[in-house]
Amino acid sequence: MQVLKDDVRNSIHEAALIEFHEKGFKDASMRSIAEKGGMTVGNLYRYFTNKEDLFYSVISPAYHKVIDLTNEKFVEMGGLKDIRQVMAYIANQIVMINREHRRELLILMSGCEGTKFEHAIEEITNLVENKFKNQIFPQLRGHDVVIRDEFFAHVLAVSQVEGIKAILKHYEDEDKIKGLVQQYLHYHFHDIRNRFISFDLRKQTVS
Repeated sequence: MQVLKDDVRNSIHEAALIEFHEKGFKDASMRSIAEKGGMTVGNLYRYFTNKEDLFYSVISPAYHKVIDLTNEKFVEMGGLKDIRQVMAYIANQIVMINREHRRELLILMSGCEGTKFEHAIEEITNLVENKFKNQIFPQLRGHDVVIRDEFFAHVLAVSQVEGIKAILKHYEDEDKIKGLVQQYLHYHFHDIRNRFISFDLRKQTVS
């Protein structure tokens, strides 16, 4: 396939982003993308086999950056011993990804029906859940915390992912996003060990 010139590639990418952001994957059309990009449909098909091929090309970079961030081993950054450092790092990374790929993120959140990214949010949630089970819960148990049901990891993961989604959808301002993400993560994790233990103590007192 002929190598795309930078200006043509950029035109197609921008046109596709606008179309997928406005309509989602299912209702977007290659004809409309071609018109937005100032080219014929035939010329667009010279470079992308179909709508799916174009969608994956546009969305994949943002998807992989989110997956890479979710897969990072935050326990190696200090874990529960320096949770503020971890929260600040996560917030900074989210801001950077949002700065570069805001529309792609919004499409991932709500415009992927009918694509292989359709369950991206569930996939990210599962990764966060595994992080609780495999990294955070073992540290808590090492500090005398009783985890009564592993399903609690799923509940916490859903809450985190949906909360950050809500922040990204509601705000574009980077300072707002960074501040709210840090505050939200602080709400989840600050003094988490003692909150678990105090719950158990109250439960024992009531019993």
